[in-house]
Amino acid sequence: MEFETKKRLLTKEEKLRRAIFFYTYEDLDFDLEYEEGKGFDDHGQPLVKIEENINKLDDKTKALVYEFAEREIYDETIDLKCLKCDYEEQDVDWEMIEEIWDGNKYPILYCPKCGKPHYVPLDIWKKKNKYKKY
Repeated sequence: MEFETKKRLLTKEEKLRRAIFFYTYEDLDFDLEYEEGKGFDDHGQPLVKIEENINKLDDKTKALVYEFAEREIYDETIDLKCLKCDYEEQDVDWEMIEEIWDGNKYPILYCPKCGKPHYVPLDIWKKKNKYKKY
């Protein structure tokens, strides 16, 4: 079953940060440098410094980072709503939902507000509540 998801094209800066993190996080000898006081990315990771970290990479890893940054990469999100209490959350990472989805007709999650297993994609909520005024 297809669900309504939203796609957002990543900026080159976002792709560089993700690639640097991805290609170095398992290397215990690589000391990632982070932006101080700049917050976190959409995945809750602290923002890595781009230029400083790239300058420390070996040529092979640097080439992989630049190759990744040239790709057309999107973040895909989905809106979820509870069939029980109507709690709604927008722009939830679709990849995370897809990973924990157990293969039913549509993903069913536990609602973070009421705790019931009725947290579903918004388009499913709308189909199940087509006569409900909202």
